[in-house]
Amino acid sequence: MNTQFKAALLTEDTRFYEEIKAPSMEEQEIRLDVYRNNITVSLVEALCDIFPVTQTLVGDDFFRAMARIYVLNNPPSSPIIREYGQNFSDFVRNFEPAQSLPYLPDLAALEHAMLTLTHSEEYETLDHQAVSEAFASVEDPSVLSLGVPPTTQILVSPFAIGSLYQAHFSDGHQRLNQVDITKSEYLLLVKSHLYGQLHVIDKEEAIFIKNLMQEKTLENAIPESDAFDLGETLAKLIEWKILTNITQTKTN
Repeated sequence: MNTQFKAALLTEDTRFYEEIKAPSMEEQEIRLDVYRNNITVSLVEALCDIFPVTQTLVGDDFFRAMARIYVLNNPPSSPIIREYGQNFSDFVRNFEPAQSLPYLPDLAALEHAMLTLTHSEEYETLDHQAVSEAFASVEDPSVLSLGVPPTTQILVSPFAIGSLYQAHFSDGHQRLNQVDITKSEYLLLVKSHLYGQLHVIDKEEAIFIKNLMQEKTLENAIPESDAFDLGETLAKLIEWKILTNITQTKTN
C-alpha cells in the first residue's frame, strides 16, 4: 500500500483511490490532493533552501513556479532531502522560460555541489608552521608533493557564477547587480570549518592545484607562467585549509 500511496502522491496513478473512503472518485481525488499539495509544497521549499542564489536571481514567484514543474516531473529517489535536486541544473538548462539566463544552470549546479561538499568528509589540514617545517626539512623543495583533500574540486565556468555566489552570501543582494556575469572564472571548491567553501582563483592557480590533485611534485606542478607566484599561492592554500600532507619523493 505504501508504494501505491507514494505513486499516487507524485503521479496521476489512481490505483490507491480505492483505499480512500469517499462516496465518489471525485471526492477521493479531492482528499488525495490535500496530501499531494503538502508534498509538493515541501519539496518546493526544499529546493528554495538548496538553491537560494538561483531563487534570488529569478525572483521568488518565478523560482517556485519552475520548482513546482520540476517536482511534478522528478519525484525524490532518496528519503534524504538534501540529496534532492541533483539534476535540477539539467532541468533549468532545458526550461524554456529560463533560456534568457544562460548562466543559471551552471549556478544551480554550483549550489548543489556546495551543498554536497558541506555534507562530505572533512580532512585534517596543515597549518603554516607544519608547512614551513616540511619545506625546511629538504634541500630541494621541488621534490615535495603537496596533498589536498580528495573532495577538492576545480571548476571552470564561462560565467562569473562564483562571484554571484559570493556576493549573495557575503555582502547581501545589492552587489549581485555589480557582478559582470560575462567574465569566465576558475573556481576552487573545498570543505573547511564544517562547510563547503568557494574561492575564485586565476588560471595559473587552477593549473597548480589541479596538478597537486594529480599528486605531481612541485617541480612538475608549478605552471610555466611569470604570472604565477608560488609563495602567494601557498599562503592562500594554508589559509583556506587545503593542504593535508607534504611528502618527499624518493630519489635514487
